[in-house]
Amino acid sequence: MPVTTVEMGNKWKIETAVTIKNIVMDVVRTAFGLKSTDRNIKVIRYDQDLFELKPPYEICITITMVTGYTAEFKQDLYTQLVSAINDKTLFKKEHILILLNEQPPQNWGIKGGYMADETLP
Repeated sequence: MPVTTVEMGNKWKIETAVTIKNIVMDVVRTAFGLKSTDRNIKVIRYDQDLFELKPPYEICITITMVTGYTAEFKQDLYTQLVSAINDKTLFKKEHILILLNEQPPQNWGIKGGYMADETLP
């Protein structure tokens, strides 16, 4: 049930943004063992004057998720994301910044206003 945000400058074509969205969602879905319909992702393309990352970064991926995943899981996720993007686009591994935002389940309001720890198994 993670929520993923991909941020990039609009110097990249919309087709590139859609490709990145699909790659990232496939990796996230596989890593977290999600159903194919469990897609919580948004891609934000900023005007170049409003988007700046410290070089060499050109793309920022933020995954908001429930706490409790191991360091090994996180490292595997990072590796899978940068490898897939590097292999299928013009972005190089070194140009991808990944941030994990871990939240306790009480911070997730789901299924009509319930805390996730009350509704998830």
